[in-house]
Amino acid sequence: MVHEFIGSPDDPRLEPYRSVRDRDASGPDGRPGLFIGESPLVIEAMLRAPVEVLSILTAERHAARAEAMVASARAVRPGRPDPAVLVAGDGVLDSVVGFAIHRGFLAVGRRPGTRGVTEVVPPPGVDALLLLVEEINNIDNIGQLFRNAAAFGCAAVVLSEGCHDPLYRKSLRVSCGHALRVPFARSERWDRDIAWLRDEQGFAVLGMSGSGSMDLRQASEAVQPIRPRRLAVVVGAEFAGLRPATLAACTHRVRISMAAGVDSLNVGVAAGVVLARLSEGRSFGPIQGQ
Repeated sequence: MVHEFIGSPDDPRLEPYRSVRDRDASGPDGRPGLFIGESPLVIEAMLRAPVEVLSILTAERHAARAEAMVASARAVRPGRPDPAVLVAGDGVLDSVVGFAIHRGFLAVGRRPGTRGVTEVVPPPGVDALLLLVEEINNIDNIGQLFRNAAAFGCAAVVLSEGCHDPLYRKSLRVSCGHALRVPFARSERWDRDIAWLRDEQGFAVLGMSGSGSMDLRQASEAVQPIRPRRLAVVVGAEFAGLRPATLAACTHRVRISMAAGVDSLNVGVAAGVVLARLSEGRSFGPIQGQ
């Protein structure tokens, strides 16, 4: 393929990339129907995910690498249109984007449609590990939670209404692109969805809390005999914790035992500890992608 050189910051092909930070601050409304990926690792994930990548923007010195990424993805997903590779000098890039692109790459993708909880949960009878995220609005934590979900074989992530956008540029970067691999849904009826998972879908629902009645080892042993192996781990903000109504809906209230003088962990770290323990020796299926 041949890249397209852009010599002017006024070129209309650069419109989706203008004032990235300002538009990011408005959330999905800042760039309706689109999202921005940053860094080669994220863009490679975009090119392999079931989303439409419209264009890649990079500096002249990275043009060959961008073209190689597109060619490599073409072999994985044949028949899909190649994105345009837009190449510009550093001055043009910085003036359009609004900051120095240290990693040298940005890309624009078409935002996938919002999915409901019933669309991402594997059917009854199938082993599944879910991560349920309550009111996490820290962009780094959202990215880390998706990276953990991918690492430990979660079938899906379910977000409450107040959670930050996982396709926000920085969250996507922290997730290493896994927010495009792990299916996710945003729940509009949090309490009812948890009850549905517990009562109708056969999930053991493990609510993480510093005051949990059993430690992680005990919880792991308690759910070990469950067949099929359907587990939903619920995490909340480090200091606020889970809502009382959420904890009341859980089948198990679980704590992570820690050394004296340490009363909490960052939610991304805590989720990694819990998911690692619960996934030991289990054959949760491969991620199907979004």
